[in-house]
Amino acid sequence: MNIAELLARYADDGVTLWAQDGQLRFRAPQGRLTDTHRAELRTHKEAILRHLEAAQPALRADPDNRHEPFPLTDIQAAYLIGRTDAYAYGGVGCHAYVELEYPDLDVDRVASVWRELVQRHDVLRAVVHHDGYQRVLPDVPAPTVGTDDLTALEAAAADARVARTRARLSTRETPTDQWPLFEVHVTRTAERAVLHLAFDMLVVDHASLRLLLAEFRRGYGGTALSDAPRVTFRDYVLARRALAGTDGHARDRGYW
Repeated sequence: MNIAELLARYADDGVTLWAQDGQLRFRAPQGRLTDTHRAELRTHKEAILRHLEAAQPALRADPDNRHEPFPLTDIQAAYLIGRTDAYAYGGVGCHAYVELEYPDLDVDRVASVWRELVQRHDVLRAVVHHDGYQRVLPDVPAPTVGTDDLTALEAAAADARVARTRARLSTRETPTDQWPLFEVHVTRTAERAVLHLAFDMLVVDHASLRLLLAEFRRGYGGTALSDAPRVTFRDYVLARRALAGTDGHARDRGYW
């Protein structure tokens, strides 16, 4: 039995097969997969799985090349173009600003946790070049945490200073090829402490920002973080690009 021919025959019949977690999965219009098909798949299951797994690009860690340039994702490319005047209403970066209030903050501890996060996540050491590539820097200075000690000011004056910091950081835009693409600032008043976080969304999205905030809370609270992920953003981007060149991706794209 030629497995490639079997898969092609099933594809012609509208049946898509793939390997997932060591199991053979399928997608087919209702009623298309007959009892005869199912029996054939059971008979050749192991051979089909070997064929599919061999043809599927693997997501694996590549620490030896982690600092080599790698392509942008589609959304990163869109954000980068949007910073230019190539389109009407362009010239604006995509930016995230987060402000969190605490009863008080230990600035040294904030800086220590943030240094750990920068070392833990390669993308926080990334810069983005206008030729369409990004790169994780092998070494960066310890990230600084700006601070304003306003504990001696009246509430109204302190609130005005907080508002000025908010206005500055919520519109922060720096060259994408210069690290860092984020800024951390702490404002302490007589009544509260404010943690200001500004990110270029070339290096974070909503999901990763939530992850960073959760890890910051754990680290600041004294809980040791788990081991850093072995697979990096670079590994993911390259694996996804390799997957886009497979026959399975082309079939799925045609289906949808």
